[in-house]
Amino acid sequence: MDLIDALLEDHETVKALFTRIATAKGQQQVELFGELRENLVRHEVAEEEIVRPLTRSTLVDGESIAEHRIGEEAKAEETLKQMEKSEVGSTEWLSLFEMLRTAVLEHAEKEETIEFPGLRAGVDADQLEKAQKMFEGAKKIAPTHPHPGTPNTATANMALGPIAALVDRARDAIAKAKAG
Repeated sequence: MDLIDALLEDHETVKALFTRIATAKGQQQVELFGELRENLVRHEVAEEEIVRPLTRSTLVDGESIAEHRIGEEAKAEETLKQMEKSEVGSTEWLSLFEMLRTAVLEHAEKEETIEFPGLRAGVDADQLEKAQKMFEGAKKIAPTHPHPGTPNTATANMALGPIAALVDRARDAIAKAKAG
């Protein structure tokens, strides 16, 4: 498996979660949203650390492409934050959910048709395999909740990400203890 394979696998996981959430109700919807939120945040943070620098250095107009994807990710992160403040299943939450689903699916489509083919063509196989390992490592230590107030850069993610992740995991454990 290389970086592009891992990214596509993540996209399929997120697409399936969107479908499951749309038909779920009650506590199942709450749990699935938590899973979606965590997957999206970890994936996007790892992309900003590993994928976007490759895009900038490899693709023609890579700087512009990377900045557009980061902008899309920042908007999704803000929507996720709003969703966290809303009651899951409420009219407001469902509206935000549809907005997020549309934005994330459009974002994934742009990555899959513009960015990933260029990376596959421009980055050698060994580097893509090494980048996949780095991507998976970055996901493991990434935050689990959106932090839209933090800069969306690789440097900021590496400096602030572990602190945010620690706070997020403590928050998740407390919420799980209260629910259980």
